[in-house]
Amino acid sequence: MLTLSPRLHCAASLLQGGRTVDIGTDHAFLPVYLIQNGKCEHVLACDIGLQPLKNAKKTIVRFGLSSAIELRLSDGLQNVQPDEADEICICGMGGTLIVDILSAIDWIRRPGQRLVLQPMTHADDVREFLCRSGFSITREMCMRDGKRVYCCIAAVYDGNVDVRTPGYWYFGTLMGEKGDASQFVKREYTRIKKAEAALAVSGRRPRERERLRLAIDEFERFMNDG
Repeated sequence: MLTLSPRLHCAASLLQGGRTVDIGTDHAFLPVYLIQNGKCEHVLACDIGLQPLKNAKKTIVRFGLSSAIELRLSDGLQNVQPDEADEICICGMGGTLIVDILSAIDWIRRPGQRLVLQPMTHADDVREFLCRSGFSITREMCMRDGKRVYCCIAAVYDGNVDVRTPGYWYFGTLMGEKGDASQFVKREYTRIKKAEAALAVSGRRPRERERLRLAIDEFERFMNDG
């Protein structure tokens, strides 16, 4: 049996099964785990590069799962069909790239489409895209892996556009949570405080600075009220 890293295990715990697509599969560790643990009967494992797919094939063959995991060369979701994807998992990429991948495909905006996303950076971009595109964020989890804490976001399309506050874009549902989530929120707060201060000094991008300022104020009010 394959053992996942804490980061990927966090993503796996949010997946529900069905026809699952893993974008940026690399060594196919996540698809192998999903099949071995009975969460999925079939996984479509995609990557933009041939070498990652070769690495993935070695893993799949080693565990004897060639009939359950299909490999496909694909730039994001470009080579994936709607009837192949009850849920889509994208891990190990920056939030801006994740948004680019999702924005390029219209069919993901359909009732019940599930997403599990693990942005390495700019989770705020991912949350804002989801809410503005008709997805409801159903759950967020954080997990420490080595020296870093990662955030994983599960969402489902219901067509309801939800324009939230800047604080929600940056902290999601994690404010007030304990453990790893608390560490993630504190790191994000420190990051945007530094970014806002740098913009204040430079005088550049006033709209971005205002967005950061609103998020900082919302966080500080929450902490003071708590």
